[in-house]
Amino acid sequence: MINAQEIRQWVENHLSEEGGFLVDLHVSEGSDIRVLVDAPEGMPISRCVAISRLIEGQLDREVHDFALQVSTPGLDQPLKIRPQYDKNIGRVVTVQQHDGHKVEGTLTEVNDEGIVLEHKEKRRIEGRKAKEWVTDRHELGWDSIATTKVKISFKQ
Repeated sequence: MINAQEIRQWVENHLSEEGGFLVDLHVSEGSDIRVLVDAPEGMPISRCVAISRLIEGQLDREVHDFALQVSTPGLDQPLKIRPQYDKNIGRVVTVQQHDGHKVEGTLTEVNDEGIVLEHKEKRRIEGRKAKEWVTDRHELGWDSIATTKVKISFKQ
């Protein structure tokens, strides 16, 4: 049987030397290996290929029959680990909380306690005629976050 912990160690050692982080690793009972990696500056396909070759070089195909996929998380995938949050500071995210509430805003801060989102909108302030820009700040603890997704936008 293929040892997921060994693969994790190989990939993490490689990434500590080359830069980047392991987002997820899964080895199924059918020996399908799925590795998700990323880096603050992005992970080009050539680096995914190098990690794939590293794993293939460590596993003996005579002993293990396996399928291997090394890629980066897709844009539609939720953020899973803190380095992904760090990488996405300044982007608009949608957070689904465990209590069912959704919060959307610009990710402005990531710390040991959680994340901070800011959301700007024009609101009518009592006693004034015109609407004014108001910024709401949402501090969310790690334990309150169920999922976080980056909102995809195409700026022209």
